[in-house]
Amino acid sequence: MPDQTHPAPATDLLERFDALGAALGLFSTQLRASDRPLWLPRHDSETGIAEQELAISLIADIWYRDGQDGRRTRSRHGLIGADPELLEAARTLNDCKARFQQAATSLNTDQLRELPAQLAHRSGRLAELLNLHGLGRIHLKQCYRQLPLLERAPTRVGFNWYSSGRSIRRLTAADAMKMLLKLDQSQTHVQIQLARLSPLEQHTPLAQLQKQVPVMRANIAWKTDQGWERQARNCPLPLIFPLAPGQPLPEHNRPDLQPPTGRQRAERSDARIDPEPFLPSLRIHRYLD
Repeated sequence: MPDQTHPAPATDLLERFDALGAALGLFSTQLRASDRPLWLPRHDSETGIAEQELAISLIADIWYRDGQDGRRTRSRHGLIGADPELLEAARTLNDCKARFQQAATSLNTDQLRELPAQLAHRSGRLAELLNLHGLGRIHLKQCYRQLPLLERAPTRVGFNWYSSGRSIRRLTAADAMKMLLKLDQSQTHVQIQLARLSPLEQHTPLAQLQKQVPVMRANIAWKTDQGWERQARNCPLPLIFPLAPGQPLPEHNRPDLQPPTGRQRAERSDARIDPEPFLPSLRIHRYLD
């Protein structure tokens, strides 16, 4: 029978959070019982921690730390060989993560009206809802992120930092003008940018850039009778894959825990975006001729 104390969206969310907690507990139990090898890079302060416990603390970490930017997650690459029970526990955990995310992101405006009145006029409806039940310190992105699972053991894994990524949003001068007009036009720097933008034709193409957080990429390779099969994927958590008893971990490198400073990849010779911001307040650049 549904919980009559809380509205349906709240009940569904909390039930799925309970299921997520149970799946984390099962995964932790299975990892502690596993006899398969694993590897995680360590900070100097972690040298006395068993690798299994380090992996568990990372994967079960779904909480904010004081001063943490909610847009960022704590990540660590690595390799975890798994027996069938651990693989199944990992699949169950990923399923529970997906179900919890579905419940969290399905709180639409209509459902919001069903929540207590004091929540309806406060920002961050999910965070406030979780606060009511003592879950206000939860880090949603760390709850949502899936464990990277492979269905067969790789022959080789190469880890590399990708620290030069950026997103590019194409827009027009008219779009940029609408965005600028939403800023405080009494500010001198906004007036300067308005004067700079005004002479452009409305359809002049512009680019809004957003630098992306460095991510660890895993370049995964399998040796087959036909040659090499390859796959690349982001690796914010250790790769988990089946290993037979006594089978060693695949060949792998050991990059630094911290991403390199500065751009590691050469600039493209055909880059058409002016590196100097045209509208700094909006991170908008002009295209080069």
